[in-house]
Amino acid sequence: MTEPIAASQQSRIGGSRAAVLTMADQVVSSASNFVVGVLVARAGGASALGSFGIALLIWLTVLGAHRAVITDPMTVVGSTDKRYAQLREGMLASLGLGSLVAGVLAAVAGALLFAGVDAVAILALAPWLPSLLMQDYWRAMAFRLQRADHALINDVVFAAVQGLVTVALFALDIKNVTAFIASWGAGATAGAVIGLHLARIRIHSRGGFAHLRHLWPRSRWFLAEFSTTFTGFQGYQLVLPMLLGKDEFGSYRAGASLVGPALLIFIAAGNVGVPEGVRQLRSHGIPGLRSYTPRVTFAVLALIVTYGAAVALLASPLLQRIYGPQFTAGTIVTQLMAAQYLLIALGLGCDIALKAAGQMKQLWRTRAVSAIISIVCVIVLPTWLGIIGAGLVGILSGLAYAVGVALAYRQLCRRGILDEVADGRHYAKPGAAVSATTNAPEADQPADVASEMASSSQLSLSNRQQFPEHCDTNLPPEVEMKY
Repeated sequence: MTEPIAASQQSRIGGSRAAVLTMADQVVSSASNFVVGVLVARAGGASALGSFGIALLIWLTVLGAHRAVITDPMTVVGSTDKRYAQLREGMLASLGLGSLVAGVLAAVAGALLFAGVDAVAILALAPWLPSLLMQDYWRAMAFRLQRADHALINDVVFAAVQGLVTVALFALDIKNVTAFIASWGAGATAGAVIGLHLARIRIHSRGGFAHLRHLWPRSRWFLAEFSTTFTGFQGYQLVLPMLLGKDEFGSYRAGASLVGPALLIFIAAGNVGVPEGVRQLRSHGIPGLRSYTPRVTFAVLALIVTYGAAVALLASPLLQRIYGPQFTAGTIVTQLMAAQYLLIALGLGCDIALKAAGQMKQLWRTRAVSAIISIVCVIVLPTWLGIIGAGLVGILSGLAYAVGVALAYRQLCRRGILDEVADGRHYAKPGAAVSATTNAPEADQPADVASEMASSSQLSLSNRQQFPEHCDTNLPPEVEMKY
């Protein structure tokens, strides 16, 4: 029993190698989305890009909800040992959720088309949602299990298949939104298949929706936090086509897309930062999390400043060369969104720390304020200042976010340190024995798994003692241990 465990532990990838692989993976992942947008713009102009932009925002909404309901709660409170990670149940939950949303979206798009509304891009997206969500699920699980190499393989296969299909489309002189979205979906399907292969799990048809129900006491706060986050940072863009018109919204999307690759920095930071933040909290308590948070913040800030400054200065020639001369009106959007991303980077480390500590209700409150500001601003500013006003909405919501998460993080640290001192609690160093006051793991569990499960139990006990109003104390014991 011990030899396979040791081999499993040695196969995990951490440190600088994991960071490099994670960044490479995010570059490949973001490139696939970016290429689709460029192809659509080149083939159909600003109006086509505006239509595709609406479909892309819908996809981002579904993706964020999927991560909030399934992958994020599994990462924060689940086991990092493959045998206890419940990968099969999560996969079935992801597939079921994707199929359900795909059916609803197809029905809505069909109704819109029947009413004379251009919803071709939305209808083209619907059948690929299960594949897109499954591919993202396996990427997230690879990072959770410290296998960034598996995530990179997944996305390389995704991009390669998408590229081959795209080349075939050009060879056949097929250039429309539906075809380019199909190439994207075909790549996602290949990525989902390779993710399943790398996970090496047996498939059955039961457990998906039961898994969703078990996650719900925690995932509901992740979902609430996402809903306010998306509204504050991207969701408001869904009303911009009505306020700006489809052509001007296409220019807005082109300008925003130049800054969009910076999202890979935020996503990579989350993929690495949340699991590592959880490990720091389990091993060293609040002091460990406090020492880790500024390191994440400074690393992200340095990358965002470098990239944001470059695209802000070169926005006009880049838009003209990549998208075409009719998109240069998006220059001001690129510059304003670069400033918005700078504000987000300032608060990202605090955001990661709050997620790692399971303080989703506290995080949701800060995001709700940012969402309210965005809603008010999007009603006023685009109507008054046009495309410039649309860009200013992001800056104001970013400022509210940065201030809010900083205040919530400060409260977390103050309460956590005071409670640790008052209770005399000490967190074990990595590899050390867990205090006898915590729930002991099963006697027949392997040593490394028992240590991790006991550490997870200690974290759950600590969170209930420090922040009882944010914890679900009515969960059955077996659910607390699994999630």
